[in-house]
Amino acid sequence: MDQNLPRLYKDYGRYSNYRNFPLDLDGLKPVERRVLLSAFKIAKNGFVKSRQIDAYTIGHYHPHGECYGTVVQLVNQGFLDGQGNFGSKAGVEPTGAAAPRYTECKVSRKTLDLAFRYIDYVPWVDTELSDTEPQFLPTMFPICLLGKEYTQGIGFGFKSLIPCYTIQDLYKRLQLLLGIRKNKVIISPIADCEILSGNDVLENLLKTGKEKIEMAGHVSSIPSQNKAILRSWPAGKRFETILGKFEKELSDGLIGFSDLSTNETIIEFQVLRERNRDKIYKEFIDKLKDAVKGSVSFENIMVDINQRVVLRSIDQMLLRTFEMFSDVNVKMLTSEIERVQKQIDEYTLLEKIKPHLLVAITNGFTIKQAAEAIREMTKIPEETVIFLINKYKISKLLELKTDTTELAEIKKDFESKLTNKNQFVLEQYDAHCR
Repeated sequence: MDQNLPRLYKDYGRYSNYRNFPLDLDGLKPVERRVLLSAFKIAKNGFVKSRQIDAYTIGHYHPHGECYGTVVQLVNQGFLDGQGNFGSKAGVEPTGAAAPRYTECKVSRKTLDLAFRYIDYVPWVDTELSDTEPQFLPTMFPICLLGKEYTQGIGFGFKSLIPCYTIQDLYKRLQLLLGIRKNKVIISPIADCEILSGNDVLENLLKTGKEKIEMAGHVSSIPSQNKAILRSWPAGKRFETILGKFEKELSDGLIGFSDLSTNETIIEFQVLRERNRDKIYKEFIDKLKDAVKGSVSFENIMVDINQRVVLRSIDQMLLRTFEMFSDVNVKMLTSEIERVQKQIDEYTLLEKIKPHLLVAITNGFTIKQAAEAIREMTKIPEETVIFLINKYKISKLLELKTDTTELAEIKKDFESKLTNKNQFVLEQYDAHCR
């Protein structure tokens, strides 16, 4: 047996997990991050064909087959804006999306504000192709917690199911973790079902990242017509399983059902037998309400920046992403301070150069002769003089206002934000989570 096989198998398993579980910093699987990046590159200002997003992702970042399924998922989750038929999960049988040549999408304003504002200040790494990509997106919250559907992943020896919450609830919980809120904050996952589990169970999910949540689907009864409307059932439970509970009633013709779903699930049940109609209806309603109860087992399996599988609690995810976003803000502010200071330094030099440059031009000097003359009179190195003349062009340079007062104020503002980093970062959260 090849001695390298165990190591190769382990390496493959590690890579497979990296591709199938979200990163604990931004809450994205690699293909999701790459599709969002592609949309940012080519569909930031307007809709493009979904096939273009798919092809750009494959050609620049993800050479593993088409990514249209991920495009559809990100549209349905609200992270991309879509035009056309992107399918529906409502009703008994979900409908698929139209072909990618018939649909269009662009990166949503929410995603731009949430995850791309500081994209230039995160580490960029090589892809499997010739391009580079961000190691993570500088998002305020893990994106997997913000969708409309739970994030799933299956890897080598691990299975993940991650809940999602409203951004307002996540921010309240983050404020509690940061000590800004003093009163206890317990938040519930987004669900189209009624959550039956108590606060102790919900808090355990927040603190540990692993918990079983009891839920019940929504059933509306219409006794006057002996009808019932089923609008939801717990994630993981199939409609066929629910229907199997009524095999005898259906085969005996006691009840029937119709799927009236369009954009939302509406399944209408009705008693068909006239004899003992009210009794049949009462027994059926009680049995239906019991049939649509179930549990959803969440386990927040993710990978860290070193591609190791980790279990993260919701609280850990929120804090880690907040720390990452804060660090990115520090890099941005530091970079802006350096940029403004460089501009101030250049304007200061230009203020000294301009009078002598005008004299040199009047005397018919070449740029090199002018630089030599200016160096003699100002002590500014000749190469610096030539660089600034070439950068600003002579006509622009002579007309340029080189007063640094406004730049000094801008720099002072950036320095104040850096000094009060937490306040600056939290103001961004406040604005985004209103």
